[in-house]
Order: sequence, then C-alpha cells, then structure tokens
Amino acid sequence: MNRLRLAVLALVLLAAAPAFAQTTIAGDWDMTINSPQGSNTVKVTFKQDGEKVDGLFKSPQGELPFTGTLTGDELKFTFSIPFQGQPLEIAITGKVEAAAMTGKANFGGMAEGDWTAKRAETTAAAAATPPSAAPSTAASGGGGLAGKWDVTFITPGGEFPANATFTEEGGKISGTFGSQMGEAPITGTVDGRTFKLTMTAQTPQGSMDVALTGEVDGDSIKGKAEIAGMGQMEWSAKRSKP
Repeated sequence: MNRLRLAVLALVLLAAAPAFAQTTIAGDWDMTINSPQGSNTVKVTFKQDGEKVDGLFKSPQGELPFTGTLTGDELKFTFSIPFQGQPLEIAITGKVEAAAMTGKANFGGMAEGDWTAKRAETTAAAAATPPSAAPSTAASGGGGLAGKWDVTFITPGGEFPANATFTEEGGKISGTFGSQMGEAPITGTVDGRTFKLTMTAQTPQGSMDVALTGEVDGDSIKGKAEIAGMGQMEWSAKRSKP
C-alpha cells in the first residue's frame, strides 16, 4: 500500500511539474547581443500569456516586434530585419534563470552569436539617457549638420531605420551611424549645405563600403547612398528631438 501511495504521489508531482516550472518574464529587460559586428545593448519588453510570449525591441531607431514561446525556462523567439533588400530572420534561443537570461542568436543561418539579459531594475536609467544628448542637439539647432539624427534608408525591401551622430569642425565631419546591426564610424566633408560621407558597415556576410551624399535643409536631410556591389538607394533624416 505504501508503495502504491508513493507511485500515485510521484505521478501527481510529474504531472504538476510543467506548471510549477513555468517562468514569468513579463516586463522590461536590458539585452546585450554579441554579433559578428560587435556588442549591442537594447531595451526589450516582454508580454506573456502562458507559454506564448511577444514583445518589442526598443532602441533609438524605433521599435521592433517579435513573437515566441517560453516552455518552462526555455525561451525561443524570432524577428526579422531588412538586410540588403531582403528580410533577415534572427532566431533567439535561451534559458531564463530568475532575473537573468543567457542564450544564442542565429543570424539567418549566416552567423551566430550569444546574448545575455537582465531585468531592468527601474525605468530611471533608460529615462536618463536622452537628456545627456540634449546639449549636442540644442547646439546644432541652427540648421547645421552637427548633432543627432533619425535616419531612414529606402531599400528594395522597405524602409530601414538607423540613427546618426555627426560632429562638424572646419569643413570635416566625423561621427557614427547606428542600427540594429551595430554601429559604424563615418568620416566626410561638408561644403555649405551639401556633404559627402563614407563608412564601412560590418554585416554577417562581411564588410560593406557605403558612400553617402546629402543636403541639409534646416532639420531634415535628403540624399543618396551608394553601396558597393548593390547600387544606389535614397535616404533621409530628421533631427532628433531632445
């Protein structure tokens, strides 16, 4: 009889184990993804309904939705970004351990990387970042190129968001272009309202040289981007608001 009771108890515990093991990840997280192009940290908001999860990547370039599953402490989700005119699917797998996560990222079968995440303790840290950029933006409010910009590339696969930070001194330009693929330094020259820039972007398929031309009109930019081996596309930008 004792053995029978133990067997029944074991079956009950086994049946209940999945429910006990279900982890809750709803909320805000700070995620760092290590890709072949380097490390990139973004804010991630998870929503959860049982084993179904969805959410948003949040960055200065905008918000990117994703969907997936959480079985016990095993997390899986996918999202896609436009890359060279085609959608590039990124598959994320990982394990949740209390207020931390670790896992692997597969970049369309072309490359792999790892990632970590931790729960955001408060929203104060995220809110503190934009004011630090305010002096640069305010200083460039007179219509010059220097400052921070929200950039949009018009690709055959749709719009690709990015951001840029420009510094201008004596007709020379320096700074960075940033996107969900990482950051790339830029250099160039400016003559009045027109300018020329060059950068080398790192992609899962290797480095890619990009030459940009544009014209500043107050708080907006319109121009052309010449991408090695791919041809030309249009791009535009608006000055980031403080």
